[in-house]
Amino acid sequence: MAGIVPNRGGLCLLVVGIANCLATLCGPANAQETHGLAAAVALENAFVKVIEQAETSVVSIARIKIESPILLDHKPLNPFGLDFRNTLESSQPSSPDFIPNDFGAGIIIAPHQGQTERFILTNYHVVRGGPPVGQKPSEYRIYVRFANRRGYYAEILAADPRGDLAVLRIDFAALGLKPADLKPIKLGDASNLEKGRFVIALGNPYAIARDGSASASWGIISNISRRPKPAGPPRDPETSRKETIHHYGTLLQIDTRLNLGTSGGPLLNLRGELIGITTSLAALDGFEKSVGYATPLDDPTRRAIDVLTRGHEVEYGFLGVEPRNVPYVKLRQMSGGFRQSSAAKVAKVFRNSPASFGGLQPGDLILEVNEKPIHNKEDLIRTIGRLAPESIAHLRVWRNRQALKLAVKLGKWPVHDEEGIIATSPRYPAWRGIRVDFPTGRRKYLPYPNLYHQAVLVTGIAPNSSAGSTQLQEGDFISHVNQVAVRTPREFRRAVQGQTGDVQLRLIDRSQPIVLRR
Repeated sequence: MAGIVPNRGGLCLLVVGIANCLATLCGPANAQETHGLAAAVALENAFVKVIEQAETSVVSIARIKIESPILLDHKPLNPFGLDFRNTLESSQPSSPDFIPNDFGAGIIIAPHQGQTERFILTNYHVVRGGPPVGQKPSEYRIYVRFANRRGYYAEILAADPRGDLAVLRIDFAALGLKPADLKPIKLGDASNLEKGRFVIALGNPYAIARDGSASASWGIISNISRRPKPAGPPRDPETSRKETIHHYGTLLQIDTRLNLGTSGGPLLNLRGELIGITTSLAALDGFEKSVGYATPLDDPTRRAIDVLTRGHEVEYGFLGVEPRNVPYVKLRQMSGGFRQSSAAKVAKVFRNSPASFGGLQPGDLILEVNEKPIHNKEDLIRTIGRLAPESIAHLRVWRNRQALKLAVKLGKWPVHDEEGIIATSPRYPAWRGIRVDFPTGRRKYLPYPNLYHQAVLVTGIAPNSSAGSTQLQEGDFISHVNQVAVRTPREFRRAVQGQTGDVQLRLIDRSQPIVLRR
């Protein structure tokens, strides 16, 4: 494999091959013809080898609406004009002839090195509405079929709408398999991808791969750090609810066929390594749809996948500023000693936010975050957002004609819509019936206008617990446990650990503490 995998020279070989074929039409060139054909065959063999090695790690996924009994009451999507509804067997998801209305693909992964765990990684939108682990399906059922044609009804271990990722638990008992029987895909690194690299996409276009055999296409990386079309009109509250982290420029643009149903499939390099998860089309309505997007498998995506395989909620970093774009014309007027053509300007710093404690001021120009250049507010939101809460963001800012370096400990990005979030295993277990989050964890509890409390947010109270018998309510903010200040879930967990007797909880808006009896 290593001897035939082209890197930078791969494209040159293909071009030479094409040129030599043209030369053959114009006159005899036996040596050139032999060289061109050998190059083409080598590239062809590389594609065949990668597909052969990776296709057993790809699954087809069907999303079946419960209200429709096996979808017999409406016409299935069928690009070949065949009617499979004449038999009862073909109306069952376990039949390879069953054609669902909603379909996509998934990838078998083993995220934790040295462990035998197996999961299915896919896009959130492919399985949206499916049942979490341990719950009965209410809206949709999710049916997964493997390359060996075995299938089962799947449950969602964890899902992240903002990153458009989800992880399904594999029911090995239902499949009659062991984890070692399923081959995970090889994980690559998309941190330093370049335009022009060859890529191979595997998926389930038009439900053609419903029998478990993934379909393949190939192309090149056309661009990096791309943004899909807007989620809606600007300043519309619904737009902010629908926006993902990808709307700020994370995606790979790939010039390969991503027809309906390829969402959730793997994007591979010529070493057969996973470098992305195919996610959506990039075309405008009414135009050809040959170009698509993929989520790159870089460090932030790996972090999200690791969190999901543990059943946790994926959390995003938060700075606490109102950013604006600064074009080059205004930068020149500031006599800046920097070469960037644009930057992000801090228009407002919110009180008690990570930015305020980190020393940011209104009017600061943010030039870099962790040595990555910031050219606009989208760069800033994306770069900060893809970091974890409580991580340190090293900022390079321009203030009063000089460059400064600031270190900011990030908070948690406020979740707009928590309905789609699935986290079947809490990051921190409840204590005496109380579940807490960062003070900015849920936007619906943020005081207006953007006042951030130095406290933890109560997000849940078990009714039959010691906390359930008090006046403590969901949405309250706890600032102290006994005399210990708490600002994050981690600090709250440390403060309550080992407490055996009565505990006083001080709330930010009440003069008298709440006492939790043991």
